Amino acid sequence: MFNPFMLVPCLICLYDVLSMIIPLRIPAWAKLLLSLLIVSGIAKMLLLRMTPAGFDVYELPRNLALILSAMFSFMIAAAIMLIVKDILFIVCKIFMRSNFPAHYASLTVLIIAALTTVYGVYQGTKVPDVVTHEVKIKGLGKNFDGLKIAMLVDIHVGSVNRRDFVQEVVKKTNALNPDLILIPGDFVDGQVISKRNDLEPLTQLRSKFGVLAVTGNHEYYYDLNGWLKTLSGFGIRFLENEHVTISSGDSQLVIAGVPDPTGGNHNTPKALENSPVNVPVILMDHQPRFASENSKLGIALQISGHTHGGQFPVISQLVQRFNRGFVRGWYDVDGMKLYVSPGTSQWDGFPMRVADPSEITLFVLRSAK
Repeated sequence: MFNPFMLVPCLICLYDVLSMIIPLRIPAWAKLLLSLLIVSGIAKMLLLRMTPAGFDVYELPRNLALILSAMFSFMIAAAIMLIVKDILFIVCKIFMRSNFPAHYASLTVLIIAALTTVYGVYQGTKVPDVVTHEVKIKGLGKNFDGLKIAMLVDIHVGSVNRRDFVQEVVKKTNALNPDLILIPGDFVDGQVISKRNDLEPLTQLRSKFGVLAVTGNHEYYYDLNGWLKTLSGFGIRFLENEHVTISSGDSQLVIAGVPDPTGGNHNTPKALENSPVNVPVILMDHQPRFASENSKLGIALQISGHTHGGQFPVISQLVQRFNRGFVRGWYDVDGMKLYVSPGTSQWDGFPMRVADPSEITLFVLRSAK
């Protein structure tokens, strides 16, 4: 049975064909071939939404999955560019009363969208670089001045991101010699039985104060309890509306975490219950949209992901609107520092990044008066 969720991508696919392929002055067979390639862009989503239980679309061969995801990315990029083309068409026809070079305009969109997709998918699937930020924290004890915290988020192991990718991320992270590693959610797309081996390199993460995490929304789409058990077995401690206090000499720092609201159990006040007074708090909250509420609780720094930085011009503006204005980088929210990571990777259904590189984030904490 057709899922209503598929209506939008199907309409985008149809728009691409009508606005970009039909106007081209090429043989009919070539138009048909190009149209079929564009239609392939929704094939992976159709499989995801329409196949019977037991078939794991995230177990497609990697190269096939990457091609299908790249075609979906091309379909979206082309549609955005076609809107500009069709606005120019309307201007020429109605206001300027001049002929519009539909063939050349459509061909231009086709070429630019294809080149953009190749570049964007390369950027979206490569192992990320390390981005370092010094963060001034009021009340930070002198023994924690210079504390190094590595942040990984939105790893999204699936049909495109496999074990080799995770292994390289772990290698780069360990090379930073972090004192603490934080992972605020979205580890995986897929079932434990098929994806456990791909995430197994996370067992090699090393830091003085361990590896702490919270759930993201994607953990709830699969076997949540199975993944919590598996990842906990990898040495990752999940904070579910709770906190831990780390100490060095007479210096203390609270690390709190809340589960993603998808599970209906998101409760930051509970996470801070009985935490030591006058001790700085760092909060992991997968989605940044609760920053305003969290800022009223005396939190020094919130770290989030979820938005993937927007990934692509125009789309980033929509992502920002759906996340209360937060999409990427630093924000001051009523005195609380908020950092929204663009993610260590991204959902492999749309593995494209343009002007929005992924990253392994390293925070170096500094004392501030």
